[in-house]
Amino acid sequence: MSFLSLKFSVFFLTFFYAYWLLPAKGEYRKVSLILSSSIFYSFFSIPFLLHFYFVLLINYLFYKYLKDKDFYITSVILLNLSNLILFKYFYFISELIGLSFRIQALTEKPQLDLLISKALGLPGFEIALPATISYYTFQLISFAFDYKSGKINKLVPIYDFFVYCLFFPIMIAGPILRFDSFLHQFDDLDIDPQKMFDGIYLLISGIFKKMVLSDGLTSIIYPVFGDPSQYSGGALLLTTYFFGLHLYLDFSGLTDLARGLAMLLGFNLPLNFKAPFFMTGFGDFWRRWHLTFSYWIRDYIYIPLGGSKKGELRTSLNFVATFTLGGLWHGANLNFALWGLINGSYVALERFLEVKNIRIIPEFKFKPFFYFLFVLHMDIITWILFFTKDISTAFTAIGKILLMRSGNSLTYAETGFYTGIIVIVFHLLEEFPDKFSINNKLKNSLLPLVSIIIYLFLISKGGSNIDFYYTKF
Repeated sequence: MSFLSLKFSVFFLTFFYAYWLLPAKGEYRKVSLILSSSIFYSFFSIPFLLHFYFVLLINYLFYKYLKDKDFYITSVILLNLSNLILFKYFYFISELIGLSFRIQALTEKPQLDLLISKALGLPGFEIALPATISYYTFQLISFAFDYKSGKINKLVPIYDFFVYCLFFPIMIAGPILRFDSFLHQFDDLDIDPQKMFDGIYLLISGIFKKMVLSDGLTSIIYPVFGDPSQYSGGALLLTTYFFGLHLYLDFSGLTDLARGLAMLLGFNLPLNFKAPFFMTGFGDFWRRWHLTFSYWIRDYIYIPLGGSKKGELRTSLNFVATFTLGGLWHGANLNFALWGLINGSYVALERFLEVKNIRIIPEFKFKPFFYFLFVLHMDIITWILFFTKDISTAFTAIGKILLMRSGNSLTYAETGFYTGIIVIVFHLLEEFPDKFSINNKLKNSLLPLVSIIIYLFLISKGGSNIDFYYTKF
């Protein structure tokens, strides 16, 4: 059930009014969030809802009976990674084994499904990917780490644990929550008029980013995704620019919707984007893009691997390993693994040169701007791995860009340029919120007009695409 569907609108409005009518004292609102989130998830799949509950229950039992054991974190990691590997990486691992040992049946999903169907006597066997499994796996692992590190310093009742994992505004694609920063907000939930206004503006921002801007780019770039080999090097380069804009607008729009919904329920969720295309370096980009993901892999992969405390070589390897695993989290194929490895290498090399005070480029007046252009292009070239079907196709596309090969041109490219100007405006608002903030009184008075404009636009869009790119991860 998409946040932009009529079905969800009816669901949320019904729940919103019932939620605020419940008594503030006691656990009524927590229980109502668990029930409503279960209903929300059931629209994806009732069997997977039962599976989700089973995973949560096992994790809670681990917490209850193993939390003071030395092997608690290890047990939680093994449990949740086993669950993730089975549902998300089974076919990927099977394919790697099949290619390594030349077992044809393991390299083709239909053949493998048929083989397992016959072996188990289950016609039509297939391993489907449960909704949000990547995100709730992160939250379950971080809970165990945070308990052991002392960030969670009181006993956690089962309804607190469940509402932390089931909270429906973050179910589709985050932001990734931390238990301690989320649960304490239940202590002072109330209807704050300004928070309601801000929440509605976040919803409007998310709808505008997704349905007006991001979807406006799909007709330009998606034909290229279908067959990159038909397009010229210049067209492919423009596609990488526009894909970056599309990804930012689609994902930050989804985050705005999640934060807006949560705000209407009285919660403040963490930022996920802070003007990523205003980055000053490779490392700075990841301090601006998908922040809750960046902080998660830093705190629960990079630091446990040793962080920067075991020498520069080990630090560099830790960066590469962390980003490679982060790449695989995005998708179960070699494209994402290579994307993570390359980006990890960028960050590792940049840090190494800074620590050793090695300057490859001499100082000159416009060096920061030229370095920005260098980082931008080195980053966006790796995004080709996101929209190509395999590494061979990706390298072919990169080769056409580097050699500026001929081919089909990109249609309606001017739409992409206009979208880029609007993205700059969003970035200025994110980078300098105090300088470009609008007076609350003026903002609130404009809300009815802005809402009507967005409503009329939604009607005109009719059957527009309401799926978000990042939901596939």
